[in-house]
Amino acid sequence: MAFSCAECGHRTIKWYGRCPNCGAWDSLSESVPESERGGGDAKAPWIGEPVRSLDQIDLATVARRSSGLPEFDRVFGGGLIPGGVVLFGGEPGVGKSTLLLQVAQSLAAHDGRVLYVSGEESEAQVKLRAGRLGIDGTGLFLLAEQSFPRIEAAVEEVDPRALIVDSIQTIRAADPEGGSGSLRQLRAASAALVRLAKSRSLVTFLVGHITKGGAFAGPKTIEHLVDVAVYLEGGGTDDVRVLRSVKNRFGPTNEAALFRMTTGGLVEVDDPSSFFLETDRDETRPGSIVVPILEGSRSILIELQALVSPTGGYGVPQRRCTGVDVNRVLLLLAVIEKRLAVHVGGADVYLSVAGGLDVRERAADLGIVTAIVSSLRNRGVGGRATVVGEVGLSGEVRPVRRVGDRIDEAAKMGYERILVPAAGTVPKRDRIEVVPVASIDEAIVALELG
Repeated sequence: MAFSCAECGHRTIKWYGRCPNCGAWDSLSESVPESERGGGDAKAPWIGEPVRSLDQIDLATVARRSSGLPEFDRVFGGGLIPGGVVLFGGEPGVGKSTLLLQVAQSLAAHDGRVLYVSGEESEAQVKLRAGRLGIDGTGLFLLAEQSFPRIEAAVEEVDPRALIVDSIQTIRAADPEGGSGSLRQLRAASAALVRLAKSRSLVTFLVGHITKGGAFAGPKTIEHLVDVAVYLEGGGTDDVRVLRSVKNRFGPTNEAALFRMTTGGLVEVDDPSSFFLETDRDETRPGSIVVPILEGSRSILIELQALVSPTGGYGVPQRRCTGVDVNRVLLLLAVIEKRLAVHVGGADVYLSVAGGLDVRERAADLGIVTAIVSSLRNRGVGGRATVVGEVGLSGEVRPVRRVGDRIDEAAKMGYERILVPAAGTVPKRDRIEVVPVASIDEAIVALELG
């Protein structure tokens, strides 16, 4: 005799009131070993294909399919792979269902039938959202269902080219015990949907919930099972959305695509640099600097703004950051104080990335230092200049990835001068002056902020 937990699947030979593994109360129930059930899933087919040598496999059947949305395809390496399973996550209200409904309509128009399974909303609710987005629904089939056997039957009936399940936390598999969303059900439902996608060469999207920490909810087994995992980031008061890839078996990881939320749905941002920069930006404004950053394989120009003002002796100086890591800014403030002999300990420092984008890479370090010093000394950078580089603890400017692409993007946007790390290879360009700097001291002097 054995007992298994309905929440996490933990097995034990003794009954407990509380699961010793996950801590759930009254979740242990008597279970029958698989050997007595006739083998369970051991005899179930995976995708039914025979053993073949590598040179016998024809790749013509796995040609990429376009979603009809170039920015969306960018994240997946140029298109969607038949049989590929995508785990699609994001905060509540960020626009996951909206974007996937737009993708479903585009796929239905260009590639064939699409089955949209909603486990959280009724068919009428989904149609209301489709009407708001201007989706006519040709070739798009809706199913409000939480039972996997019924979803499988609907796939057999409709024979779609793509399947969207919103969300995986609501789907209930046939065999294991436990309620919808439990760890055991999540494993079983995910495995069943992956098996269905592979056997029918279905492009499949599984919408996943997000925890407070920003990770996918549920066991890590789901992320291991799927082929691609993407996050849709943004929300709040900003209309910018970033679709970011964190796992991709068919292409590069850490690729990103930008969208803008409108009343008619998500709109692709084709030229991010123009979107994030003001066309009539005042180059002489103190505390403002343009920095070329990388989002996936693309270089984007963003504007960093700093405001440094005396506290007036009232309380502890404030440190407020939007779009950048506050801990990184605190470190750079210490470097400024030590290496430039600039006193910022008695001043409030506010730093923001204009446009609502979050900057994660350290290539923006030199821009942060420049903006803070510019605001503190009330001097604008001017001269159509931009900067890029990581700053070390000793004040040195360290090399960054793909400097050439950043320089080309700055030149394309009409900038005349760019400060880059002197370490490593310094590319030369005819359309823009490239100034190598080895330390923040040299950068401040080159920008005439000293």
